[in-house]
Amino acid sequence: MIPPRAILAAVDFSESSRVALSFAARLAKQCHAALHVLHAENPLLVAAAKSTGIDLNRETREELARFASTTVPAGDWTPGHHHIVTGDATSVICHIASREQVDLIVVGMHGMSGATRAMFGSTTEGVLRQAAISVLVVPDSWTPPRPDTDDLSGMGPVVAAIECTCTAVAGAAAACRLAEALGTSVSAIHVVPELPVIERWRGHAEAAVTEREAQERRELETALAAVKTTLHVTLRVETGQVAERLAAAAAEVPGQHPILVLGRHAQGSRRGAPGATAYRVLTLARVPVLVHCLPETLA
Repeated sequence: MIPPRAILAAVDFSESSRVALSFAARLAKQCHAALHVLHAENPLLVAAAKSTGIDLNRETREELARFASTTVPAGDWTPGHHHIVTGDATSVICHIASREQVDLIVVGMHGMSGATRAMFGSTTEGVLRQAAISVLVVPDSWTPPRPDTDDLSGMGPVVAAIECTCTAVAGAAAACRLAEALGTSVSAIHVVPELPVIERWRGHAEAAVTEREAQERRELETALAAVKTTLHVTLRVETGQVAERLAAAAAEVPGQHPILVLGRHAQGSRRGAPGATAYRVLTLARVPVLVHCLPETLA
């Protein structure tokens, strides 16, 4: 559900997860949502500590409390729940998200493996593939628009990437609800892929793409008209490389702090989890990206 009523922030004590926790705490304040903070302990580390008589769970709980108290904005903000669970990080995150019935998982872009290695291929990719709910990925470089506040004041606009399918309405509606919660504007963007052809056929390809662009604009305008919102949704239809155009559309400009919204289907649905384009966008984007889990009825 967007805006979320309960949020799960997964942390591994890296600076990347500190940034993600800060975002999650501010979003929880903004949306009046419960905040759960989770750390998944490595089973091998737990076993090694136990063999030397160390209570790693107790030490981890103390470290998590310190980590949260020095990260979460506004010193009087206390997370509703701290969870220390032993097991594979991806499985633990998805399990706790289901058990606690949260609406959104917030994760950082990188982990303890180091800033040079994206978590794609490990925890973040695993969560994106397996989670049955929406996931918000926060880049390491993110900073709050107004550091003197404890929420997401000044965040926006919300940029929704939409397709010419029945999911366009669901994705745009989620973007509008998020924009309403943040008190900002919303825009929708659809990218028509270029046709790769040899030079002699370039004119034909451009004509075909132009025709398709006009047709899909008409379809999307009709779909967006069905979105129930008090906001005006502006629509951009462009041609080019899809991931690159989407990332560029959400690029920060002076005075703006956008959030990009992508749609995905839940694990096990006919359409499956995020595809190559979504992962490419996540590697290119320098803004928070909400990978919104679309309703199963649209799968």
